[in-house]
Amino acid sequence: MDDDAHTRKILFVTNAESGQANTILAMALEALTRPHVEVHIASFPVLRKRVEGLSPELKFHALDGKDMLQAMASHPHGLVEANLSHPPTHKSFAPYGRTLGLVLTVWDGETYMRIYDSVVKVIEELNPALVVVDNLLNAGVDACHSLNQKFVLNSPNCATDVARTHQPWLKGFWRYPMPGTGLKFPISWRDLPTNIMACVVFMYRVFTSPEVTKLVKYRNAHGLSGWLPMEAPYTRKVHIICPSVRELDFPLVVPPNLGLYGPIVLDTSPIDMADPDMNRWLDGGETVMMCMGTHFQYSESQVKAVIDGFLSAVGQDSNSNSNTQFLWKLSNKAKFEHVIEDSLKLQKDKQRFKIVDWLDADPISIMRHPNVIAYVHHGGANSYYEAALAGIPQIILAQWYDLYDIAVRAEYRGIGIYANKKFAPDIEAVEFGTAVARLVQPGEESEGFRKRAKVVAEVCRDARGKKAAVDKLLEIVEGKDDPLNLNKSG
Repeated sequence: MDDDAHTRKILFVTNAESGQANTILAMALEALTRPHVEVHIASFPVLRKRVEGLSPELKFHALDGKDMLQAMASHPHGLVEANLSHPPTHKSFAPYGRTLGLVLTVWDGETYMRIYDSVVKVIEELNPALVVVDNLLNAGVDACHSLNQKFVLNSPNCATDVARTHQPWLKGFWRYPMPGTGLKFPISWRDLPTNIMACVVFMYRVFTSPEVTKLVKYRNAHGLSGWLPMEAPYTRKVHIICPSVRELDFPLVVPPNLGLYGPIVLDTSPIDMADPDMNRWLDGGETVMMCMGTHFQYSESQVKAVIDGFLSAVGQDSNSNSNTQFLWKLSNKAKFEHVIEDSLKLQKDKQRFKIVDWLDADPISIMRHPNVIAYVHHGGANSYYEAALAGIPQIILAQWYDLYDIAVRAEYRGIGIYANKKFAPDIEAVEFGTAVARLVQPGEESEGFRKRAKVVAEVCRDARGKKAAVDKLLEIVEGKDDPLNLNKSG
């Protein structure tokens, strides 16, 4: 029989930004290794070069309209990631009103429908056996619903973000810290009223947002009924892929259509092959690595706080015996040269630091070097999962919404420190330095962090990540789509 008759087409539909696309691309490449599978990726043109560089077998389809970052940059309210930083909302609910509706509606109605139409066109042309849709690309979900297309939802976030509404006794609305609050878990009796109020304000702002209402009406007028689909898939029999494990989240009841596959990451070259010079530098001693994400913009005071904080943790005295190094991806490094020069006076301190604009190797490749003992990041889900898979403790300098939740999870699971709890979203030298010291100074506490991180890494590896996720996709393609046999309590 002709091989074409056995070919199974899987279409991945995703935003172009790394935070959403990375898990999609990892699964797409894994799917290529399976027999009789043809893989297509539909996204915005900016992702084409990256996709084609990963494999010539990946077939790319460009979506019409602006990608998310373009839409944010051209938004009339100046909606860029640098403007999204806010203090934890338990201090003020203002961020819920100022930016929440805007974040949910980065595309206006006309652009939304252009994206929707282009997804519909790709699906109709390909007639795929299965579509895997990015959970933040609502237009893609709408397209699947309109065409009665079999699809799976991909969420790169944590399980409680997906399953909050599925918890018994309405626990999702009071047991877990609301997005952006930064409240400690378990929620104390003292914080419970604040958390419940945050939930009320959050839902009120979403459902009364002028931007959301305008987009919903535009969709309705163009034949798409109901509200935005961002919540609807979580209440239907649609399988959801989540790159988490229980040991990285709060205790929760896992609904039967939610699969926990562990970190889903791209294969990367070992650091000694990807960047031999960096590998030799890492060989020089234990290293703390810092990368705050592509779009984070430092102030001069924050650059100084990072340097002063790290030096206070390892000892500024020229007689200090500590050889701990600091690898720092600092965007626009040239802009801060005078701050760096003024802050690093001693030759020994200058030698500790390797500050670069860009990393030639993937962060997870660097984290896998045996001398990397901690990872400082902004709380992004990809960073959280990659550090967990690498088995190193984390220092999180949270900036907005779900990044605060990641910081709280890391502390709850004993694998990281929420290192700007007092001054978030800012960075303060003493608070940051204290966090670094807890992980780099020899002793029972730092050893405990390292042991727990290694245990969690083993759990992550056992979950099999992209391999298990693609196994599930092929089961669904073949009609063997019974929910995973997950333990539903925890």
